[in-house]
Amino acid sequence: MKTALLAIDVGGSTSRATLVDMAGNCLGQGKNRGGNPGSNPPDQAAAAIIAASQAAAAEAGEPLDIKVALLAIAGPRNAEMQRRVEEAFRALGLSGSLVLTGDTHAMLPSVTAAADGYCIFCGTGSGAVRIHNGDVAAVVDAAGYLLGDLGSGFWLGQHAAIAVTAALEGRGPKTALTEAVLGSLDIPMSDDRAFDGRPRPLRLFIDAIYKMRPIELAKFAPLVVAHREDSVAGELLAQSEQYLLDNFRLVYDPGMPGPVVLGGSVAAHLTGLPTAIAAVIRAAGHEPDVRLAGDPTVGAVVLALRHQGVTVDEAMLARIAASIRDRSLRA
Repeated sequence: MKTALLAIDVGGSTSRATLVDMAGNCLGQGKNRGGNPGSNPPDQAAAAIIAASQAAAAEAGEPLDIKVALLAIAGPRNAEMQRRVEEAFRALGLSGSLVLTGDTHAMLPSVTAAADGYCIFCGTGSGAVRIHNGDVAAVVDAAGYLLGDLGSGFWLGQHAAIAVTAALEGRGPKTALTEAVLGSLDIPMSDDRAFDGRPRPLRLFIDAIYKMRPIELAKFAPLVVAHREDSVAGELLAQSEQYLLDNFRLVYDPGMPGPVVLGGSVAAHLTGLPTAIAAVIRAAGHEPDVRLAGDPTVGAVVLALRHQGVTVDEAMLARIAASIRDRSLRA
């Protein structure tokens, strides 16, 4: 029976499972919906993680002795979810331990074998971490949408919805986001009034929003990015950048320059953030190394290998990334 490791990158919108051998060669991959237990009911979160892992095992196509199952997971811990996931993993061949770590922990090893550095994440959620000797040494935000995630995709989407409501009521500035957001929900613009006296588009918008799970507001974030020339959208993106920069300042240790990795679906669109971060690092007397994150499944695999005592250098990191990429292209 082949020895394997199971690494799962669990985000707010997508869960990706990868099985590798002890050399980091990809044996199988699977994907499902988001498994963040903070933004999904525990049973749905567990089901997504399990389904992604079962798909990876099916692709591997042979019985495996899984020495560790590592979840790089966004959101709070949930005992019921963990119980369901571990039970399912045992059935897949897990003989070792179930290990949970933050999804931001996997960002640094997605692009570098360095043991020290910083990760700034802005996707559905957001936050910043300092990594020292391969472990998380400090965290700012990444507390979920009820307590923080300031500047995140959820934050942008929620504030886009707030701006649209204010514009339709006339208490806020007009914005291109109104037509864009309403259009994404198939709500036509009109001057009609609803039964409660509100503009009919606003009544329909309110009803549509409250039928959504709160985290689904993040789907409006791409509309903010697409309309960044609009003054309201531009202000939201500028505020998002400021939140992320403030987070970085709080975790930054001037004695540890390290690479800074930016990750998440929104981060690449915060165009002023890399320059602002670089200025902080230069002010501390260091040459900045700011880069975008790579495939988060690569980082999760590296953490799983390290958990088993495997040293991952830059050459091995490149082989892991190539193996996962090649497997994805064949799928």
